[in-house]
Amino acid sequence: MSGQADIAQDSMVQEVTITPGELTLGRGEDNSVTFANTSVSAHHAKITTLFNATYIEDLGSTNGTIINGKKIIKHTLHDGDTVFLGEQPIKIVKPNLMSVV
Repeated sequence: MSGQADIAQDSMVQEVTITPGELTLGRGEDNSVTFANTSVSAHHAKITTLFNATYIEDLGSTNGTIINGKKIIKHTLHDGDTVFLGEQPIKIVKPNLMSVV
C-alpha cells in the first residue's frame, strides 16, 4: 500500500497498513485511507505511529470509533484489536516499524 488504500465497499473488512507518522481515515477523498461506507464520517479517525507504538483517535465522528466493543476517543492499538469505524470493520496491519541501523 502506498499511502492510499482502495475504497472499501459497504461493510467488507478493509486492511489498513500502518506506516510511521499519521494516517487519516474517512469518506473524504483527502484522507490517507478512504471508505465508501456511509457510516464512516468524512474525517472519521486518525492513526499515529511513533516508533513501535500506534494510537487511534476519533475525530468527532458521527457513529464513533469502536475498539473491542467499546467506543473510544483515543486508544493505543494492540495486536488482535477489533476495530470499527461506525459499522465499517477494519483490520490493522502493523509491520515491524523499527529497524536496526
